[in-house]
Amino acid sequence: MSKEKILHAATRVFSEYGYHRASMDEIAQQAQVAKGTLYYNFPGKSQLFKAVVKAGFEDIMERTKTDLSSALPIKEQILRVLRHHLDLFLDSRHFAHIVFNEISNGIEPDVLDELKQLRREHLSFLAGILREAQCEGGIMRDVDADLAAASTIGMLESTCNYYLSHQEEYSREDLENFVFTVVAEGLFKSLD
Repeated sequence: MSKEKILHAATRVFSEYGYHRASMDEIAQQAQVAKGTLYYNFPGKSQLFKAVVKAGFEDIMERTKTDLSSALPIKEQILRVLRHHLDLFLDSRHFAHIVFNEISNGIEPDVLDELKQLRREHLSFLAGILREAQCEGGIMRDVDADLAAASTIGMLESTCNYYLSHQEEYSREDLENFVFTVVAEGLFKSLD
C-alpha cells in the first residue's frame, strides 16, 4: 500500500517540479510516509523516477491494448489511443516532457539506459500497432511504422505544449479533433 502511495506522490511531485527540482523529502511528505519507508522501497530518486516512468508506460500500453482488443470501430479505437497519450501529456505535462526530452543529466547511467529502453519499447509498441493496421485491410498508408510512431508522439507533445499556453482559445475537444484529423488523414486512407 505504501509503495502505491509513494508512486502516486512521486508522479505528482515529478510532474510539478521536474526531475531535478523534485526532492525525496517532498515525495515522502506528499505520500504521508516516513523517509525511511521511502528509501526502503526506493533507494534513490533516479530509481523512484524509473519506477514512475515504467508504471506510466505500462498503464498507457495496457489501456491501449484493451481499447484495441475491443469490438469498437477502428476510428474509435484510434481516437482512444490518441486520447490516452493526450492524457499523459496534459495531466502530467512536465513529467511527460522530462520522459520524452530531458532524460539525460543527473540520472545514474544505468537508470538512464533503462529509461531510454522504456521509451524505445513504447515507440516500438506504437509502431507495432501501426504495422498491424497496415496488414489488416489496407486502411493505413504505406509508410514506415517506426517513423510514424515517433512522429505521432512528437506531434502530440508539441501540440499539447502549444495548447497548454493557449487554453483560452481551444477546448480539449478542439485539441482531440485536431490531433485525430492530422493522424487519421496523414496515416490512414479512410476511416469511414
